[in-house]
Amino acid sequence: MDRYYPAGAGGERPADGTKPLYEWMLGAVGADATVLNIGAGPTPGETSRRLRGRFRRIVGVDPDPIVLSNEDLDEAHVSDGVHLPFADATFDAAYSDWTLEHVSEPLPFLREIRRVLRPGGAFWFRTANTFHYVTLVSAVTPHRFHLLVANRARGMNADAHEPWVTHYRMNRRALLTRQLLSAGFASADLRMVEPRPVYMLFHPVAFAAGIAYERAVNHTEHLSNLRHTMIGMARVA
Repeated sequence: MDRYYPAGAGGERPADGTKPLYEWMLGAVGADATVLNIGAGPTPGETSRRLRGRFRRIVGVDPDPIVLSNEDLDEAHVSDGVHLPFADATFDAAYSDWTLEHVSEPLPFLREIRRVLRPGGAFWFRTANTFHYVTLVSAVTPHRFHLLVANRARGMNADAHEPWVTHYRMNRRALLTRQLLSAGFASADLRMVEPRPVYMLFHPVAFAAGIAYERAVNHTEHLSNLRHTMIGMARVA
């Protein structure tokens, strides 16, 4: 990783999958906003994903009670995401980081987000693209396989949270755009990103292949639909 994706003076590495989403959102959402984090999970390990103090208030929801220990939230709730415990038009913005791939009921989920957003508000998200080799392997293998290999393949610590169950019912660019519009959002802007191949850290040959893929699909927009990560924003009228 240090050889092919060396960290800069600020510790940031090239082909970063986090920076595009958070810079986009932070550049568009004001500091006085009330923001909902859907699928907040535990406290983020990356400091670049910690937003407490950047907005007036951050509220988090997650079906896993681990959300109650998330120190990046001002308020936390255990919720399935389809029945949010908030009144209509409560939030200025909402975001989901690595959550959409775990959603089993896409339209009820998106309609509920649309309901709790104020007019002019926006929903920001990051999720995996079905047409990527990592997602394809994940989609055709059982959850018990993910429990065995996912964290090790990414070189994560032994105390990292185990992977959650995935469904991939919102994970194609055109499909997700249609779902967002069907749920009542006025517009949807999706962008494709190929980050550095962290899932290939388990072996030098696999990592080299991942580097070659990353360089190829990032070289031209003609291959953008083969990039791993979809980031996007859906706006309320």
